[in-house]
Amino acid sequence: MELLAPAGDFDTARVAFAAGADAVYCGMTSFSARADARNFTMSDLRGLLAYARSFIPAKKVYVTFNTVVDEAQLDSAVETLAELEDAGPDALIVQDLGIARIVRESFPGLALHASTQLVAHNLEGVLAMRDLGFSRVVLARELSAAEIASIADRCGVELEVFVHGALCYSISGLCLFSAMEKNRSGNRGQCAYCCRLGYEDATGAKSLPFSMRDLRLDRRLAQLEEAGVASLKIEGRMKSPVYVGSVTKHYRMLLDAMYRGAQTDASASREDMETVFSRRTTELYISGRPSADNPVDGESLGHLGAPIGKVKRVTRDREGRAWLRFHTSRALEKHDGLQFLVTGGKPCGFGISAMRLAISRKPVFEAPAGSDVEVLVENPGEMQLANGATVYCSSSNAVKRAFPVPPFRPSEIKSGKPVDVELSLSPSGATATARSGGETLAEATANQPLDAARDASKTYGAARKAFDRLGESGWRLGRLDVSDPDGRFAPPSLLNDLRRDLVERLDGVAAERMRARVASALDLLGRHRGTAQRVDASASCQDGDAQVFSVLKVRTDQLGEVDSAGYDEVVVVWSESLDAAAASPDMRIALPVFTPEPQFGRLRSSVKRLVRAGFAKWEASDLATLRLLKQSGVSDITADWSLYTFNSAAAAELADAGVSRFTCSPENGKENLEALARVSAPRAEFLESQSTPLFISLTRPSCDDPSRLTGPKGDEFVSFKTGGLWITVRAERRNFPVPSGARFVRTDLSWDPIR
Repeated sequence: MELLAPAGDFDTARVAFAAGADAVYCGMTSFSARADARNFTMSDLRGLLAYARSFIPAKKVYVTFNTVVDEAQLDSAVETLAELEDAGPDALIVQDLGIARIVRESFPGLALHASTQLVAHNLEGVLAMRDLGFSRVVLARELSAAEIASIADRCGVELEVFVHGALCYSISGLCLFSAMEKNRSGNRGQCAYCCRLGYEDATGAKSLPFSMRDLRLDRRLAQLEEAGVASLKIEGRMKSPVYVGSVTKHYRMLLDAMYRGAQTDASASREDMETVFSRRTTELYISGRPSADNPVDGESLGHLGAPIGKVKRVTRDREGRAWLRFHTSRALEKHDGLQFLVTGGKPCGFGISAMRLAISRKPVFEAPAGSDVEVLVENPGEMQLANGATVYCSSSNAVKRAFPVPPFRPSEIKSGKPVDVELSLSPSGATATARSGGETLAEATANQPLDAARDASKTYGAARKAFDRLGESGWRLGRLDVSDPDGRFAPPSLLNDLRRDLVERLDGVAAERMRARVASALDLLGRHRGTAQRVDASASCQDGDAQVFSVLKVRTDQLGEVDSAGYDEVVVVWSESLDAAAASPDMRIALPVFTPEPQFGRLRSSVKRLVRAGFAKWEASDLATLRLLKQSGVSDITADWSLYTFNSAAAAELADAGVSRFTCSPENGKENLEALARVSAPRAEFLESQSTPLFISLTRPSCDDPSRLTGPKGDEFVSFKTGGLWITVRAERRNFPVPSGARFVRTDLSWDPIR
């Protein structure tokens, strides 16, 4: 299995490779789901690619292009994609269906990996992504090993799974909390981490009901190997080089032990890793649902460290200073960090400013593992340290020293695009011709009489020295051929001038080709946009009715309670009880947003049965259900907001799949809604009222009564369970502005709390 590490910058990538990563994934300065990481410029990326390929065997670099893209951003996205194809990363990790379409049509040199934001959680979803050109799919974190194995056995693409790092409370790709409450979209790399905030539940108890433990599957690697996983992914593009290095080394050691029988001390590397950054951990649902442990840590937040002992007592010396005594299982040194959990579950800690061995009371800089030590406590009144409390090592200087950033000299790496150069010398001058793949790219000539060489055998070496410096220009010398039948002497100044002229011409050719690629892609994109028109009163007559088409969406348990009069269409969310519900074939049936792999067979059977019973109108919630509907012979299909159609290219992708309307995501801005209103195939449907699902999760909030949750600023929310999922919404339904010219509008009650 490939070990895939995060790289927020070049330093972190080098540490990851040194620690044993087979590949890294990184983001550019735009279109990255970790917008606050340092990220990479195009020049940085080219340097990283050259560095990765200097290894034997070569390491891999994947670029994240994993945000949704508004219509106004498409032109810029096309330019970035053209540059990325030219740079040549090993794959592009993508969420937006429009971007995937543009890559497939205009930049086929880029391999596509499906981001976890596309919510692949069953075989049907993975197959749908395969059909769209994805060669690898990053599975949703919520899957069990058995589900992964079931998918891997039949999908025909590589599967990548997260094995370590921070978890979202919501199913990846289905979190709207940050976007709706903080105007910082997680789908655009701007998550405000609302799941880490404290809330007061209906009983008045305060906790962290959505704060997930960190994922750690280091004991499950053999199980994942057996399941057919291709790549193990470590989360953490916002983390430090030391964190990435320590985690990568830990998993590298485990994999080497598993594959090569290497001897390893996993407990030591695990402890080293925990000193850098460690929340409480969980294996989430790898063993199935429900998990043995609670994936939410409602008490503590953030870094704890590695447990190394228990408080024995706190004593005072003659000067009144407080000393904390404990038996340490780990070697310590001065300036290491210690941390404790005190009353209320809040961690507190300090750096070791003074330390002594408990027996001799002799001050020491280092203390070996297995010794009783005393460390100076600067503010004992604030610590409230009880005997028996766990002592954590929250920072280790030894670990920090173990992961230095490897030195790097750009001159040592052959970067740039390779070209073969043919140098021809004659009495009247010199000509340099650059070729790639047998194609002539550029030619430069120096018309200067050349004298006979005193030693013609030195000509090749002089030419090699001059043209080897192509690497400073974004080009790299491949093969050099010198044609010198008359044995002429070419001065170094002439060769250098010839090289500079050749580079300038090569740059001109590359720029022109880049412009041509971008222009071709924009032309194709323009054809998608060419089908767009503003939907206004005069245009809406083509639908046979100049009035706005109103849609109501409800659950089956709301059918008898909701007044559907005045709506042109009613959409009811599928449930297993739908057959017995008071539904009619005139209603549109919406398939669920999350269907676990073991339950998808029942969903498929139900859809086919209902189609035979005359239900002809359906709504897809994701790529899996869209594929299911097409395979079931359904022709009247709409798409819900969870398919994230933010631009005309994504709309074209849905149109090709037979979708006639798509509901716009509630996190759209005004300008983008206006742009989507102009798309005519498929037509956009706009929310005017909804209890927006801020979190959609398989995990119950970790509090006594989540029926009413009050946030830090007094905002009230409700969490409830429906359809096997835990939904968190605002206590009051939202109203949305509908853009001018909207032809279809929707009132969505399907996420309303069950009262």
